[in-house]
Amino acid sequence: MPKRLSSDHWILLSILLCCVGLRFGVIVLRFDELNSDPDSYLGIARNLIEGNGYSTPGTDTPTAFRPPLYPILISVISSESLVWGRGLLNLLAAAWCLVLIWKIAENLGLSRSGRILATLVYGLDPLLLRYTSLSMTETVASFMSALLLWRLTLPIEPSNVKQTEPSTWRGALLTGIIFGLCVLTRPTYWVFAILYFVMICWQCFRLRSTERSQLFQRYLAVAMGVALVVGPWLVRNLIVLDAPVLMTTHGGYTILLGNNEAFYEEVVNQPFGTVWDGSNGPGQAAWARDINQQMDDLSLSTEIERDRWMSSLAQQTIRNNPSLFVQACWLRFARFWNVVPSGPAADQIPGTVLYAVGTYYTCVWCLLIAGIVSLFREEASSRRRWIPVVFLVISFTTLHLVYWSNVRMRAPIVPALALIAGAVTTGRTSMMARRLKRLSRRSSIS
Repeated sequence: MPKRLSSDHWILLSILLCCVGLRFGVIVLRFDELNSDPDSYLGIARNLIEGNGYSTPGTDTPTAFRPPLYPILISVISSESLVWGRGLLNLLAAAWCLVLIWKIAENLGLSRSGRILATLVYGLDPLLLRYTSLSMTETVASFMSALLLWRLTLPIEPSNVKQTEPSTWRGALLTGIIFGLCVLTRPTYWVFAILYFVMICWQCFRLRSTERSQLFQRYLAVAMGVALVVGPWLVRNLIVLDAPVLMTTHGGYTILLGNNEAFYEEVVNQPFGTVWDGSNGPGQAAWARDINQQMDDLSLSTEIERDRWMSSLAQQTIRNNPSLFVQACWLRFARFWNVVPSGPAADQIPGTVLYAVGTYYTCVWCLLIAGIVSLFREEASSRRRWIPVVFLVISFTTLHLVYWSNVRMRAPIVPALALIAGAVTTGRTSMMARRLKRLSRRSSIS
């Protein structure tokens, strides 16, 4: 046993050195990109450290347009001279994510080969390799997903069967805190919470009253953990924005971006692969200018007003164009699961690199299908352990059927995808175990 554990540790260390080394190389090659700020996280972080609060870059106007965790994390390393600190943060997040994926795979009962495959699928993922050199949330969000899945897949120790024990309460509270940090990184995790809540309600109907009470107490502790983390953000928004914003004021823009008549006409009605670059109409930039002009003409000055107006306009567009909305949902699904980036993101990538990326993801998707088939062959008790992993994939995919979608949006679920890919060996292992069990029974009878 010590030798086996030692070899496992050496394997994990080798994977860490390889995958973190690749990311270090990407950072070195694209070091200057860490000072770019496409999503305004750096601008908000610099406002925080300068004493201007969580405000729109270049102003002191309070904002809730972006989730707060990442700007808070990088606030002390947001200056251009500390660019190495943001690169180090991405490296540490990726390294810890690899360790957590290995631990989650152990919790789920994957074999050594399954654990190796899962960590490599995450560690070599081209999407996350690319975003290592950017001051954006992709790497941190994938780490938060792995941390959440690690908590939700932990086996219950025999001593902790009673859900009222202090150790279990502390564990449930910790799980809630971790989930709170997740939603402050990407609000999409709230969809995961809804799915999980539905499952809990279903469980309650099937339990005895005492077990139902224990389960309720445990998830009450989880809710308390979430409230401890998310509550200050909610109260802050109520005070400075005069609205109880639980998520962000970015949702209206994101749903309108994927559901407006210009996008439907210039992209959805065009052949697959068409990008919104102005080749079939005025283009995305012209549409954005027009939308901003409309909001200015209506004297919509606050983020809350603009967010609600854009959300309402998107809903109206969906009602007026139901068939095009369905086509747009299919397009967003295809973009979310595409094997190569498209549009401006792909313009600067050499053809050979795009081919390599497409080949990699095609192989991973094949592993995913095989992994899902293997899980279906498992016993019901084994499949239940995979519910958090599967729910995470379903929740992000479902949300981005309606909201704007591209390859980048699936970065937080890469740990879950890696684990499912690693399950490709599970079906064979369990099938062999069942055969051996049947043989042992026959021999004992004879």
